[in-house]
Amino acid sequence: MGTQEMVPASEFFDIDVSVSVSRLLSLLRQSFDMDIAFIGKFENGSRTTVFVDGKEGVELPQTGSFCHADEDTYCKKIAEGELPAIISDTSRNPITRKMPITDELSIGSYIGVPLYLSGGELYGTLCCMKRSSDRSLEQRDPAILRFVASVIADRIEAYRNAQLRTKEIRQRLSDLLSKQQFEMYFQPIWSVASASIAGYEALARFKTEPYRTPDVWFGEAAEVGQREILESMAIKLALDQLFKLPEQCFLSVNASPELILSGEAERLINRFDAHRIILEITEHSRIVNYSELREAAHNLRQMGVRLAIDDAGAGYATFQHVLELDVDVIKLDLTLIRDIHIDEKKQALAAALVSYARRARAKVVAEGVETQEEFNMLRELNVDKIQGYLIGKPAPLSTAPEHQMP
Repeated sequence: MGTQEMVPASEFFDIDVSVSVSRLLSLLRQSFDMDIAFIGKFENGSRTTVFVDGKEGVELPQTGSFCHADEDTYCKKIAEGELPAIISDTSRNPITRKMPITDELSIGSYIGVPLYLSGGELYGTLCCMKRSSDRSLEQRDPAILRFVASVIADRIEAYRNAQLRTKEIRQRLSDLLSKQQFEMYFQPIWSVASASIAGYEALARFKTEPYRTPDVWFGEAAEVGQREILESMAIKLALDQLFKLPEQCFLSVNASPELILSGEAERLINRFDAHRIILEITEHSRIVNYSELREAAHNLRQMGVRLAIDDAGAGYATFQHVLELDVDVIKLDLTLIRDIHIDEKKQALAAALVSYARRARAKVVAEGVETQEEFNMLRELNVDKIQGYLIGKPAPLSTAPEHQMP
């Protein structure tokens, strides 16, 4: 008959959990030569079958008939120690031969052990049953049952913990968005050629207690499939302040590949002067299909938007992004910039990226510049623009610096 998954409304497992638990059930059932193996869960006074595996040719009961008041089941009595782990002949056991469920499910022999979670909570039982009695079961060691039960309990608990974490993250994000507990700060970007502020990068800053950094918020949002929602809100808040910037200044905002592919980035930018907007794709963003992203980016470029790759030099993915997407701006990662004036290897890599940018008709922005010595070296390397604390820290536009000569 093969493995079947029976899932009550209160318990939904993902495919990974379902497959791994079902395989364990099948192996256990075959090892003990039983007809049916199942996981029973105790909840609200009932025992409900969550997973069931059946021997080929054995007719399994309907799902409804596998839900019983827990005090009427072998499962509960095994968990409470009233019945042994192995019952080779239910007609010879004084308890099981009187239980209505014995005849209802035609149980001839039975094995079962409790499923305990790590905190001691009784989740349910791992059980196998057979239509006929089987005296050979008396020679079997129930230790294997307990071992498989512990493995399955760990798998179920890990999934439940993951679901709980997802619920908590979604609630935090819901509170964050409904109360708008974040605002956009703007960090100036200095043009070496004109010796003036050329633009600003918009960066989200969160006003929650306890304080959590932006990468944590966006990372958790991605974990539960809500990064685009948070990202869209941040971009909207940033673009709404574009009119406050000097007309010669651009605004750089961070956008994931997913936001661009979905068309949401285009929708957000559509009512603004696209020629003043740069979309940054970070090095950490995974790109599955470059051709699709190139097509979506082409539509944005037709509007006037420029595309930038962030964190260049921080990892291999950056270089692939740069090559595949034909970007307009390459932003050098701060790990490459730190102490670049005394590190010849960093100077060589930065020089190579600048050389590539010239050939590709792209501009180079150095991020994380904090000292005059770093600035001077980057100017020698012909970097186009500078960003970092030396120029100015991220701040609300009302306090963001308009001019600062390094």
